[in-house]
Amino acid sequence: MKKAMIVVSVLLLSVLVIANTGARIQMRNGDVIECEISMESISFITDYGEFKIPVTFVKEIVFPAPGSMATTLSTVYERETFSGFLLDEYITLEFEGSPLKFHKDFISRIDMYNQKRTVDQSIVHVSLKTGDQFYGEVLSTQATVQSSYAEIKIKTDNLISMEFEGDGNVLTKVKFEGGSEIKGTIKDDFIVFRLLSGSELGVSPGKIKSIVFLKENTSGDIEPISSQVATNDLQNMVLVEKGSFTMGDTWGDGYSDEKPVHTVTFTYDFYIGKYEVTFEEYDIFCEATGRSKPSDNNWGRETRPVINVSWNDAVAYCNWLSEKEKLPKAYDSNGNLLDKDGRITTDPSKVVGYRLPTEAEWEYAARGGNKSRGYKFAGSDNVNDVAWYTSNSGSKTQEVGKKLPNELGIYDMSGNVWEWCSDWYVSYSSSAQTNSYNSNNGSNRVYRSGSWVNIEAVARVAYRSFYTPTYTSHYLGFRICRTVQ
Repeated sequence: MKKAMIVVSVLLLSVLVIANTGARIQMRNGDVIECEISMESISFITDYGEFKIPVTFVKEIVFPAPGSMATTLSTVYERETFSGFLLDEYITLEFEGSPLKFHKDFISRIDMYNQKRTVDQSIVHVSLKTGDQFYGEVLSTQATVQSSYAEIKIKTDNLISMEFEGDGNVLTKVKFEGGSEIKGTIKDDFIVFRLLSGSELGVSPGKIKSIVFLKENTSGDIEPISSQVATNDLQNMVLVEKGSFTMGDTWGDGYSDEKPVHTVTFTYDFYIGKYEVTFEEYDIFCEATGRSKPSDNNWGRETRPVINVSWNDAVAYCNWLSEKEKLPKAYDSNGNLLDKDGRITTDPSKVVGYRLPTEAEWEYAARGGNKSRGYKFAGSDNVNDVAWYTSNSGSKTQEVGKKLPNELGIYDMSGNVWEWCSDWYVSYSSSAQTNSYNSNNGSNRVYRSGSWVNIEAVARVAYRSFYTPTYTSHYLGFRICRTVQ
């Protein structure tokens, strides 16, 4: 029996230019340090391999509390994220002209001032079952698939996608450029990739969720060969797996409308935005539809959460996203949820298009879904770890993703801006519920999370508030959601 091994090597560059990278380091005690990282590369280990990433390729590193969750490293390429641990004990840098070393346990996050990059070559985008994603070349020129009728050797240079399912190297579907599709079990121990940063990884097929083969388009960006694969890729969204949880004031120190606590069960998985919708994203919608852009209160746009948007504005954005991706709309003109055939439904599991999360989905995701550790705030019992609120916000919104994420890797579900939900506001019942959604027409829609202007208690994951669907405010935005079909 072969011993499984992860093949890892580092591409030696013929010319290596070492230059310090500007960075902003947030320490665990609240200090913020503007500095230059003087390391050449970051050594990182995941559960599928160990490799080095040049510092010039790193965009951000988010550290958990010592001894708890994995470190998250994101690169300068959109949708390239690794979860694991730094092998380097110390981060070396220059601050005010002095060389320093900080132990990683004292650091909360590092934001590096490397510019975002686009991919300008034909490569693949790999999604792993751990949630990690990366770009690279496929160095394995062929794969062997055992179907129910034959053993087939396939060349990897004429594929559209490979979609994996289950454990034990189960390959569900391979799509070819010529229109062929086959299903079977992949027999190779590893598929070998070269990352854009130069490292090589041999990844077991049992750890892979999908491989999408990308091609260069006329603008120099990349696009999937298959539009269906592109639609299902769900950039910047996090998978929340079905399960049950206790909704409401589970600590006994909340407000009356957070009671009675009750059990909610989800029979479906859903995706939710990793970040709140930003001005950068919402402004594109306004330009495409001729709508007036909302005010940013002179705080800045780009990656700050969009504000001054009503519930009606938020669902219009969701419907526009659905139409852009050729999906059935989630809402009719009266704000009712719609199924795939355009019929009104009260079951979120039947909605295909982009939408706002239901109130129950929002709280389940904020609590960490089936990975919940029972925190009061979304990812910590220390509000300053995860939330912008009145004591630390500087009396304005902050760029999304600058605090620690919760157990699912979702940012800003406590504080920064309130977030609209799909539901009408109603009082809780003690009865257990399945796929909960409050569809009874009322006068107010729910919003959640607390904001930059609120006190600590309001940032708790159980806190509720509401207003009319036409209401707008400089503390109110939203994030998007989609049912997994």
